Amino acid sequence: MLYANIIIIIFLLFLYIKSLKYTDNMLSTIDRKKHKLYFLYPMAGLFLAKTGLEKKLVNKIDISRKIRALYITDHHDFQIKLYWFQKTSLFLFIIFAFSCISMITSLQTSINKPQIFEDILIRPEVGEGDKNLSLRFRMENETDIEDVYEDEISIQNRERIYSDREWEEVLDKAITYLEQELLGENQDLKHVDRDLNLIKKIPDTSIVIEWVPQNYRLISSNGKLMNEDISDQGTDTLIRAILKYEDKRVEHTIPLTLWPVKSDHKELLYKELQNILDISDKETEKSREWRLPQKIGDYILTWQIPDNNPAFSVLILGIVGSLILWVLMDRTLDNKMKLRNNQMLLDYPEIINKFNLLVNAGMTIRQAWNKVVEDYNENIKLFGGQRRYAYEEMRLTLHELKLGVSEVNAYEQFGIRIGLMPFMKLSSILVQNLKKGNKSMIDLLKREAAEAFQERKETTKRLGEEASTKLLGPMMILLLIVLIIILMPAFISFQI
Repeated sequence: MLYANIIIIIFLLFLYIKSLKYTDNMLSTIDRKKHKLYFLYPMAGLFLAKTGLEKKLVNKIDISRKIRALYITDHHDFQIKLYWFQKTSLFLFIIFAFSCISMITSLQTSINKPQIFEDILIRPEVGEGDKNLSLRFRMENETDIEDVYEDEISIQNRERIYSDREWEEVLDKAITYLEQELLGENQDLKHVDRDLNLIKKIPDTSIVIEWVPQNYRLISSNGKLMNEDISDQGTDTLIRAILKYEDKRVEHTIPLTLWPVKSDHKELLYKELQNILDISDKETEKSREWRLPQKIGDYILTWQIPDNNPAFSVLILGIVGSLILWVLMDRTLDNKMKLRNNQMLLDYPEIINKFNLLVNAGMTIRQAWNKVVEDYNENIKLFGGQRRYAYEEMRLTLHELKLGVSEVNAYEQFGIRIGLMPFMKLSSILVQNLKKGNKSMIDLLKREAAEAFQERKETTKRLGEEASTKLLGPMMILLLIVLIIILMPAFISFQI
């Protein structure tokens, strides 16, 4: 894991150094207050260019359409490119940060040597419950230095028990069930060549089962077969099931015929280790402590607590987090589009009303359009008002008219760019009047103005309902805090 982190960090640093030569004159014009990671934009541009992702991302029609709608008079191509630079730089920054954290975690884990565990285990006291202890062991052959085995093993450190216990009553159906489950993957009790399934409980009852093999050198307490003492012609043995329920205890003996299973040297060593642990555990179950084996045959055992290296999890967390942010940035763009559309719908009644008054006063469509835009520009200069999307679109249309675009095409493109039904309807009225000379345009504008104010009321009502819905989350949190403040003293007083 450490090497993977180092490779990622070196690659990103190399990419950053190489991007210092990357030049884009328009990057120097960005607002650095809005773009905190502007210094990584050249790196993002180089990364997208070298990987071939730039062309694919820039050509995403849905994203490009939204950016063109949000940045009306700015350079659209640059804003689209800037959006992808922003997403990519954030993605690379998160990957770099989490790779550094993961590398530091790996270094700390490697510097802190594994704790050498003594060969004496302290048992939990009665009532504390059993505890599983995961240890790392090392087997070293006394005569052969290179003959070494290292692995992890899970040891159940059972709680100390009393000499007498309450036993439970045995049900006849439990005996039939446990004989079936005991076989595991074996065919029958006369041909057992696989590990036994020593179940601990009978389902749907409170019956607890304790297994006692006749010979622990043949069958361990957890059902594993020990090949060393099993004859090739089969070995007969017994296993005793003790069924317990409250103060009842019933013993049931099951005859078995064991057959050897081929195992490699490593597997035999592990089985021998597990067998020794089971025997030691059984012999010392009433003691406060028990000793782990220090030697198996020619092998010396050393015990360690296994390393817990979260470096890989940290790196995966960083990658997943960066991917989530990549997706959330597109949702942010959708939220901006929603605010833009709501703002334009609220401004529409004012625009159509102004336009209607100017046309009724004798102005042509173009003159009225020009007057609405001039008033908006004066308001921005004098009062520094907020820029409004609808008026910015009208100003863009006026620039097109001054550049020689026909009125029909300019008004049609106005409605298409905005993409909202009221503005498309206004565009249709104006285009129809220019093409066919519609005499009833003034009446249509009056009717449209009346409908626009009614729609504005509905829009305002809808936005108010959405705002009240959004307040439910904070209100629930406040209610929970109040309940905690009220109930906590009562719980404390009960404990006292």
